[in-house]
Amino acid sequence: MAEFAPVISDRYPYLDVLVTIRGWHERISALIDTGFTGNLVLPSSLLSPEIGLPDGRIEWQLADESLVTAPLYLGDIEILGIPVISASSVTFLGSDFIVGRGIVDRFKVTLDHGERVIVEP
Repeated sequence: MAEFAPVISDRYPYLDVLVTIRGWHERISALIDTGFTGNLVLPSSLLSPEIGLPDGRIEWQLADESLVTAPLYLGDIEILGIPVISASSVTFLGSDFIVGRGIVDRFKVTLDHGERVIVEP
């Protein structure tokens, strides 16, 4: 098994992520949200015809306890410098880039004194 060096983000509490859905790709800086149980949320404004129809729809309960339904796509997610997580769920909703527990729980993530994020495979 290959060894990977820790990934360090000096943009606390954000991680650089590359997301690929059916050939469409975008490099983003996503906020780590440990209260979000999903994988990745991208702003609705990024949804384009080139991505195609969703693989499904998913219902999320927001912080205010309201329920919303959003398109769900399967894609590849890569925290830059760590191997790709294939066939991960990506939701287009709202206006923020958010990486949730579905991704960060796969790694050792250290929130280092409010200054940087360290991710280890």
